[in-house]
Parts: sequence; structure tokens; C-alpha cells
Amino acid sequence: MYTQEYFKTFMKDRFKVDIEIREIANEAVILGIDELDNTIIPIEIQNKLPDSVLFQLYSYQAENEWILGIAMEEATYNPLFLVCLKDGERVHFQHINLETT
Repeated sequence: MYTQEYFKTFMKDRFKVDIEIREIANEAVILGIDELDNTIIPIEIQNKLPDSVLFQLYSYQAENEWILGIAMEEATYNPLFLVCLKDGERVHFQHINLETT
């Protein structure tokens, strides 16, 4: 579902940044709620998250550093939201499957 190809297409469509697949780095990391940055993930979103969240991260660096993070439930890999950073600043946030309460 969320692959390097998805990141490449997302960056081209959303930000007009053309990336070669071989230039994309990726990793997965599990973060606890207390490790999340309020300037990147708003507190009202954090309040709806489980205790820990799995982030699939894709990154690209040229003139700018771009990071796309897809947050998922750790146990089920159910996607919750997507966040994109440019040089450490949030430039895009999108709910994927986060229930509102």
C-alpha cells in the first residue's frame, strides 16, 4: 500500500518534486505517545492514538530534506494518518483512518 513508489508519486503530485526510487531511504520506527512532537502531530490527534504508533518513514534529501511518515496501529498495521515534513517543518497532514471522538 505505502511503498517507495507511493512516496515518489505523492511528492510529484503534491509538491512537484521528481524523485528516483533509488534516492529514497525508508525505515520503520515505533514511537510512544510521549515521544511525539506537538508541532508535527497536533495534541488533539495524539489524544486519539493508541499508546504506541508504528511509523513507516520515507525520506529524500537534495536541496531540501523531505520525510513522509505514515502512522499505523502497531498491532494491525491499520493506517491512521500521513504527515509530510520539509526541512523538519510540517507541510502536509492527512487523516487516513483516524476515528474522531
